Amino acid sequence: MPRLSLLAACLLFALGSVPGRAESADETTAVRQRIVDAYHAAFVTQDPARYRALLTDDYLLLEHGELLDVAGDLALIPKPEAGYRRTDQFDFHQVRVAGDTAWAVYTLRSDITDPQHGPRHRDYLESAVLRRVSGQWRIALLHSTKLPSPAAK
Repeated sequence: MPRLSLLAACLLFALGSVPGRAESADETTAVRQRIVDAYHAAFVTQDPARYRALLTDDYLLLEHGELLDVAGDLALIPKPEAGYRRTDQFDFHQVRVAGDTAWAVYTLRSDITDPQHGPRHRDYLESAVLRRVSGQWRIALLHSTKLPSPAAK
């Protein structure tokens, strides 16, 4: 069954290349903002209900060689604790909108501090597929690849 879900996600991505409604600056801005909002809900305000509202029902996360559904991703949201802070910086390389489907490719740079691990910096190369559901962009697929730290290269 997971292979069918992955196949469906890949097909959705491929179908997004079919010409549809014209891409506009407002549409690409809305897609970018939805991705930023999702990270803010998950890691800054640590609000699982708000984060869940930004995802489709068939959402998938591909991260660290694992395939997670909505419940699996929600379980990764850190519990609110004193001293946890995270700031994210996004560098969008490409955003495409085709009708009610959109995809984005971006680099995410995160600075994280928590009492257990102290301060750390992480860089990720990510892609996201979004679908418009009831007039709102929702994330259907997120693929995250952790980039090696400069010292590890």
